[in-house]
Amino acid sequence: MDELHGFHHVAVTIRDLDASVAWYRDLLGFRELFTEDAPDRRACVMTFPDGSSGVGLVEYPTVPWVPFDPRRSGLDHLAFTVATLDGIRDWASQLTDAGIVHSGVIEVPSGAIVNFKDPDGIALALFWERPQEP
Repeated sequence: MDELHGFHHVAVTIRDLDASVAWYRDLLGFRELFTEDAPDRRACVMTFPDGSSGVGLVEYPTVPWVPFDPRRSGLDHLAFTVATLDGIRDWASQLTDAGIVHSGVIEVPSGAIVNFKDPDGIALALFWERPQEP
C-alpha cells in the first residue's frame, strides 16, 4: 500500500461559497483548483499560491447554516505555515489593514501564532515554527 504524503486539502463548511472563495483568494492568496455544483452541495477546492495542498470550501444551500463552534467534535482550527517570524508579523499587519480582528502575534515556545476567523467564524491561524537547534 502507498504511504500517505500529506494533505491534499482540508474542507470546511461555509455559508456562502462565492463570498468565501473571494475572501480566501483576496486575503490569503489561495487559487481555485476546481469547483463542484450540485443541487444540494456547492464546493471549491483552492490551493496555496504555489499550487500545493489547500482548503476546500463547501456550501450546503438546502441545510440551515449553524455557526462554527470549535468546542464541538470536528475542526478546532486550521493553521497555515508562515516561513519567518518577520513574515508572521507582516501577516498580522495585513490582517489589521484588512479590518480582520486577530490575536496579534503570540510567541509560544515552539514559535509564534496569529489567530483570526474567516467570514463564517471558522477559527484560522498563521503559525511560524521556530527552527530546531541540532
